[in-house]
Amino acid sequence: MSLSNLRHRRGAYLASFLNLFLGGAILTGFASLYETGSTPGLAKADRSALQTMALVIGGWGALIIAFGTAATLSLAVQQREKEIALLKAAGALPGQIRRMIMIETAALLAAAAIPATPAGMAVGRTVLATLKSTHQVSNGVALKFGATTLAIGLGDITLAALVAAIVAGRRAANQSTATALVSAATQDAGMSRKRGIAAVVLILVGLDAGVMSATLMKNQGYATMSTAGQACILTGIGLALLAPALIRVTVAVLGPLMRRGGGYLAEAELRRHSRQAAGILMPVILFVALANGALYQQFIQDDANRAQHLAMSADDKGVQTLSFLVVGMIALFAAVVVANIAVAATLHRRREFGQRRLIGDTPGEVRRSLGWEACAILIAGLVFGTLAALAGVVPFSYAKTGHLMPQQSLWVFFAVGAGVTALTLAACLGAARRALSVPALAAIGG
Repeated sequence: MSLSNLRHRRGAYLASFLNLFLGGAILTGFASLYETGSTPGLAKADRSALQTMALVIGGWGALIIAFGTAATLSLAVQQREKEIALLKAAGALPGQIRRMIMIETAALLAAAAIPATPAGMAVGRTVLATLKSTHQVSNGVALKFGATTLAIGLGDITLAALVAAIVAGRRAANQSTATALVSAATQDAGMSRKRGIAAVVLILVGLDAGVMSATLMKNQGYATMSTAGQACILTGIGLALLAPALIRVTVAVLGPLMRRGGGYLAEAELRRHSRQAAGILMPVILFVALANGALYQQFIQDDANRAQHLAMSADDKGVQTLSFLVVGMIALFAAVVVANIAVAATLHRRREFGQRRLIGDTPGEVRRSLGWEACAILIAGLVFGTLAALAGVVPFSYAKTGHLMPQQSLWVFFAVGAGVTALTLAACLGAARRALSVPALAAIGG
């Protein structure tokens, strides 16, 4: 049944496959830098540069990629709640449901690992060439890509996927048949207590890291930036976990504006499908928080060096490269996650779009309603993602310059916002156009 599901629901699982493939390629690429840095006889400076970059980007990258993978796998399972409820009504045991989801995830992992291995080698070669061209690593260093690389890179993504599958499978299997059928019919927007507690803990730890950056870690060189970066990441993940609640808060605030602008149905849909909309909001929050946090911290550091008339050292170049690589990696991965989830969530509503057209909505009205929904999600993502970025940027600015707010211009913020807005709207409205190309009766029947 698992293999049959994968064969007949290829579109639904494409998002998870792409995340696993891209995550495997990124993590394998940076794991190869760690293996290269472990080569016997390598100069100390080369070893330090390679392993520091591998541990910083690989470590935080593993956390971010695991979060994105969990989001897409959870969405795929949520979209099958009705099917799973019917299986349980027909006699399937909770253990059988869990095994079905685990086997599907394992099959996706195996399919993604094959192309991720050569792609990871290309990532490792590209990063190593960049480090050589900026004179941070000696020209004679050759890339090593062996068993250690595969164990670290593919092991990380395997662990992330299996944890996500266990969590999603346990929720689907542990619901009673009646509860599962009601949940599938009503799209219950409830959020578990464990998820709420985890979110609050992550936000508090993130804020604590921000306070440490401005106090205990002040004037500690690049350790200050590292702690401030942790503040952005942990706060951003904590807020992303609260996404269903943040959607409802956003709709409560924007509701009057949406109704006046003709977005009455969009408001109702977001209230009813807040858990589905949260799947799109989560990567948007992470993208905005981490991109703004990393870039503003780097520019604050550069301006502080210039104010003290300090020439850029090898460490400065290394940290600058790290920052831009972090942003590049996050931008690439988050862009794929945002687009995948937006397309998968929109295409899943093909039947709903067909029903609306049969009761009188034109395709243009359906697209305008979806545009209102996407705008509300984007506004929530920009607001809460910016708050998460400020959790690290404000204390770092205070530690480096004595000013709470950074003195840099807002062009970075506007560029990040424009990028994520264009991506989300293109993914949602492009998928809606494809869903609306199907005749209404065929969409309902499908």
